Amino acid sequence: MYKILIIEDEAPARKKLKRYIEQVCNSYEIVAELETVAATKALLKQPHDLDLIFSDIELRDGNVFEVYNEVTLNCPIIFTTAYNAFLMHAFEANGIEYLLKPYSLERFSNAWDKFIRLKGNPPENYKDLMQTVNQLLKGNVENNVTYKDQFAIKSNKEIYFLKVEDIVCFQADNGIVFAFDKTNKRHIMPQTVLKEIELVLDPKLFFRINRSETVHRKFINKLERYNKNTVSIFLNAGSKVLRTSQNKTGNFNAWLEI
Repeated sequence: MYKILIIEDEAPARKKLKRYIEQVCNSYEIVAELETVAATKALLKQPHDLDLIFSDIELRDGNVFEVYNEVTLNCPIIFTTAYNAFLMHAFEANGIEYLLKPYSLERFSNAWDKFIRLKGNPPENYKDLMQTVNQLLKGNVENNVTYKDQFAIKSNKEIYFLKVEDIVCFQADNGIVFAFDKTNKRHIMPQTVLKEIELVLDPKLFFRINRSETVHRKFINKLERYNKNTVSIFLNAGSKVLRTSQNKTGNFNAWLEI
């Protein structure tokens, strides 16, 4: 029996994943279904006996690589994500697959077959593989990410370049993402969801404070408590004031190291 962990914050995606697992495997156990970085970290830091992890990358409270940078894995991961994976080729060379959403049953079956072949390797080869995987996850993830230093913005008359260092915050509204620069000018981004933008931003500089807003650390001037579990963030000399959501406040404070 294969013991499987699912890390996915979208219910429809979990439902589809479980349906596909049922179609390709007769003997398995879903050990847990996790939706957050915090829950994933708590589980994987404990002794665990897993055969396979299906993992999304961007979760409700952050990027799952926050976990993989800290824990040592004893099983492979198949990533399930809507965005192009920045370590796709490195991981595929070591037996780990990416399923780019929306993926088909055929694509899923191929990934599953690759996992079965991996499990069939001699123990010493499997051990060497997992050492390589953990080295990639811990030591080289950050080094292999290329963060954007500017975005190309298209208008009716021109294409111009918006420097990341000048962006105060991003705001998503009904399928449109706006960037506000240090002059408080609003720019319409080519991306339609914040998750796409977050994949190319340095997480040390930018933080998603709620479902629709991401802030730049260097433009944070002060914080004020708004209520018990929420803080107001004064940005860009107070020209913009945003608020954290209740489930983001703790992680935001930790990110600021306060």
